[in-house]
Amino acid sequence: MKLRFVCSIALLMFVSMLFAGADPFTAKLGNPKHEIVDSLLAVDELSGSIYYQQNYLTVDANWQEGLTYIGDYYSWAWMVRFASIGYLSFELPIIPDGYKLQIATLSIYVQAMKGDNTLNAYPVFNYGNTSVFPEGILEHIDYGDTFNSIDVIPSSIFGTYSLFSYDTLMPHSWLNFDLTNCIVLDISSNRSHTQYRFYLDGYSDWDNREDFVIYGSHSSPYGYDAPKITYVLTDGTSAADPTIPQIQLTVSCYPNPFSDTSSITVKAPEPGLYNLNIYNIKGQKIRSFGKSSQSSGDHIFHWDGRDDTGRQVSGGIYFAVVEAGKYKASSKILYVK
Repeated sequence: MKLRFVCSIALLMFVSMLFAGADPFTAKLGNPKHEIVDSLLAVDELSGSIYYQQNYLTVDANWQEGLTYIGDYYSWAWMVRFASIGYLSFELPIIPDGYKLQIATLSIYVQAMKGDNTLNAYPVFNYGNTSVFPEGILEHIDYGDTFNSIDVIPSSIFGTYSLFSYDTLMPHSWLNFDLTNCIVLDISSNRSHTQYRFYLDGYSDWDNREDFVIYGSHSSPYGYDAPKITYVLTDGTSAADPTIPQIQLTVSCYPNPFSDTSSITVKAPEPGLYNLNIYNIKGQKIRSFGKSSQSSGDHIFHWDGRDDTGRQVSGGIYFAVVEAGKYKASSKILYVK
């Protein structure tokens, strides 16, 4: 009886403490931020790959493939060698009033890779007597609500980033990349999707040896290898404010296509050294404008379709690539002779 009485008194004292003042856990930890953690799966009909033959712009666009190749590979069914570019599209997260995007991370699962026809070896591009390990490139782009072969040349490229390299890529593993600023830009621009493309720098070396990376690209929530964007919303102070457009390095060309001279405009987010080069579709640098110290703002360069030796290049697709410290951006140019 005495033991029951003592226990009752102790229980009453504990309850009185709870209602008399602040919650002891809150008092100890402070007022925690409220967070929402969720994930997005790819939109099947807007995700897949575009592949093309050498000397042809495009062959086809495939969506809802399940697995996507980037790099070059040989189709035994068609008896043709292709270069392949991967595409992923996600709907943008819905952000409730009072919340802000804190972080968003893309995760893609690398199923396998091949280099010089060797399974699970890193891709190798051979250019004459030179062999290079091409970087995996992620581009933040916008191709809207349809996906077809014309998207091989995106109308808008907002940023170009290194996704993986020789010393970071492993088969049967997850690749993670911070997309926070990309999604912030898409939200502030009132887009319906956040969209990306993936390729090996240089696309292909066309040497009849397969060099590619395969990743999961379906949207099944039950698939272990489905790509996804995991994001965190918070009602506290966010690292990125969706109402404020982020300043990025951009490069654009006009006219495009061109037959005489194209003006290449580099929008520099901050002062620094900027390096502008022109590459052909094989990834070979054919014209260098050199490194130059630039202030922030717009800077215009003119390309007359000639390489560094002064020779006129052949008609086709070229890439204007500008680099500055942590920034990198590119734009495609179609030269018509």
